Amino acid sequence: MKEFAEKVKQIEMPAEMQERIKKHCYEKMEEENMKKSRKNIFQKPMVAVAALVLCLFVTGVSALAATGKLEGFFKDITRWDGAVIGTTYEQATDEVEIEITEVADRLEVNITFVDAQKVPYSTFESLGINNYQIMDKNGKALVKEAETAASTINNGQVQLSVSLEGIPAGEYNLVVTELVGSSKADQPLIVNGTWECIFVKSE
Repeated sequence: MKEFAEKVKQIEMPAEMQERIKKHCYEKMEEENMKKSRKNIFQKPMVAVAALVLCLFVTGVSALAATGKLEGFFKDITRWDGAVIGTTYEQATDEVEIEITEVADRLEVNITFVDAQKVPYSTFESLGINNYQIMDKNGKALVKEAETAASTINNGQVQLSVSLEGIPAGEYNLVVTELVGSSKADQPLIVNGTWECIFVKSE
């Protein structure tokens, strides 16, 4: 197990993710040890389980190790009884770029898909910001849980406007945590990630 932990450290990824994965694997090992003591099974199957966990782990992070970027994925939204009632797209931070192109009484925001041919981005006809905040330099949120109107996507890019009504002159941080993409054929899809853009509003 010590050798496994060393292999985890050698793969480039956030330290927090390393610890989560190692903790998960240790828990798996403990669980299998308990089963072994209850059922008096041989040690060989236990070694096979450890190898399987390692294989699954290496497969799951191979893209991260190769590219240094986290891959987005689809996640089902379930009801209390387990029924699937929708879908979201998670961990899209590295797959979408957001920048502020103009600051006046509104922010002009440009959003670009890193790979516009990749699903779900290739299915979207329009895009909007579904959740954003505007924070001052002390971290206080002046605008919370706000959204924008959607605009048409053109060549993997979209221009959006964010209102600065009621925001005095100063330095701020636009923090976007949810986008929403839509097309005529499909239900709107929430795209989750974290994007931050610092800007200065003049008098």
